Amino acid sequence: MNKIYLTIITENQDTKIKAEKLSEKLLNYEKNCKLISIEKYYKLENSFKLEFEISIYTENINLVNEVLAYSNKIVKPWLIYYNEENKSVELIFNKSKLSRFRKNEFNVINWMQIQYE
Repeated sequence: MNKIYLTIITENQDTKIKAEKLSEKLLNYEKNCKLISIEKYYKLENSFKLEFEISIYTENINLVNEVLAYSNKIVKPWLIYYNEENKSVELIFNKSKLSRFRKNEFNVINWMQIQYE
């Protein structure tokens, strides 16, 4: 089993209830997903930071494909960073005019990061 960590920064969410609704959508979307925290994100107005842990049951050979398949269920496109020293991969999503959201409810996502080692 491998664990990946997902961090989301939202926008246009003035109450924690709205951020909790987004987290519920993501938790319903992926059965192996666990919410770690939801907190106000003070660098942006009306924003929240959500953190998740996701368990992936696959061989290491297919892990990159599994992570990419999971990330594309939410939004796209993604930037991919690979650290050869510690064999870690990081995916970053920044909202732009090229962004595509798999569900309308996900359009409040401003920034996302997925990490695994």
